[in-house]
Amino acid sequence: MLKVRDALNLIERNTNPVDGFELVYVYDALNRIAYEDVLSPIDVPDFLRSAMDGYGLVGNCSEYRLVEEDRELKECTCIRINTGFPIPEKVWAVAEVEIVEVKDSYLKLLKPVEKKRNFTVKGVELKKGQVILKKGERISVRKRALLAYCGVSLIKVRRKPIVGIITTGDEVVFPGNTKKGNSVYNANYFILDGLVKEWLCASVYFGHVEDSANKLKETIFYALNRCDFLITTGGVSMGSRDFIKSILSDYEDAEILFDKTTIKPGKPAILARIKDKLFFGMPGWPSALYATAYVYLKPILFKLAGLKKRKSDFTCVLSETMKSKQGKFYFNRVNLDFDNGMFYAQSSGSQKTDNFYSTAIADGLVGIEEEKGSVESGQQLPLIIFDD
Repeated sequence: MLKVRDALNLIERNTNPVDGFELVYVYDALNRIAYEDVLSPIDVPDFLRSAMDGYGLVGNCSEYRLVEEDRELKECTCIRINTGFPIPEKVWAVAEVEIVEVKDSYLKLLKPVEKKRNFTVKGVELKKGQVILKKGERISVRKRALLAYCGVSLIKVRRKPIVGIITTGDEVVFPGNTKKGNSVYNANYFILDGLVKEWLCASVYFGHVEDSANKLKETIFYALNRCDFLITTGGVSMGSRDFIKSILSDYEDAEILFDKTTIKPGKPAILARIKDKLFFGMPGWPSALYATAYVYLKPILFKLAGLKKRKSDFTCVLSETMKSKQGKFYFNRVNLDFDNGMFYAQSSGSQKTDNFYSTAIADGLVGIEEEKGSVESGQQLPLIIFDD
């Protein structure tokens, strides 16, 4: 059984960004990944402008005559200038309105001003040709606004990876359909569809397949030819209707990278390469699916999307003792408090694999590594914060 960190190393080595780019308008660039460095096409600002509402002064004089137009400017005259407006060539300084007295078209200073006061010079913020967005960077609200601020209207972004989703199981029905006997509603589709879209990829649903090995194999084959990466849920454990591993063994070009890891919940999960594409058979229980998604699926999707590696190391202090067994890497569902620069974690409820409510109301997962066993209150542990 593979340790969690070894599984993550395998994921890193076997996942590559998808090829291709799209040319999109800046309006449509939010949360896309930059295909290449983007350079500012202009100096910012691209003209000399005033940093304050005030008066442009010509010369260092005791009194200034107020004029209306630039062409009237000469020694000991001044002109009204608003914040962000160009500063005429002859102006020596801009005196803000708070430090002047204007009467009968003449201006007196209430305090001395220095040369170039309130001048914002050309290119002081950004130089033409300066990198404003790096290759592999996610275009956030701020970065999209920066692109617009510099006049960029079209940008190359990475093609979104197409992620196929298949859900399985005779007992699974969609909300709105009749629930009978031991049937359960299909939360897994909504988990994966949401996370795939949240994590920078495009989601394509290839449907729900009941417990038929032939039908599942046929659907997997069909889907693999139409997406960059395929995910299934359920069918990865040791039950009589768990077919994923046997289906993979029928593929001549399939290589199973791992089929069990020390993660808890979510031990039975199968990552495989089929020809040049990755396939991930994920657990059927929603809480196990959620844990494996945050630990394993997220780095796969980010790398497929071409996102440059981001450091996201968080820690928390336990507000209560948490039980675990050595040999397994527990990811316990927790609620968080934040105080004096530190997260404090307490259980969000049941940690049983078949309990999804405690995941749905949690703020994140606290990690208890394989060698630790139970951990006492007050200890500091790694933390995954839910971002969906």
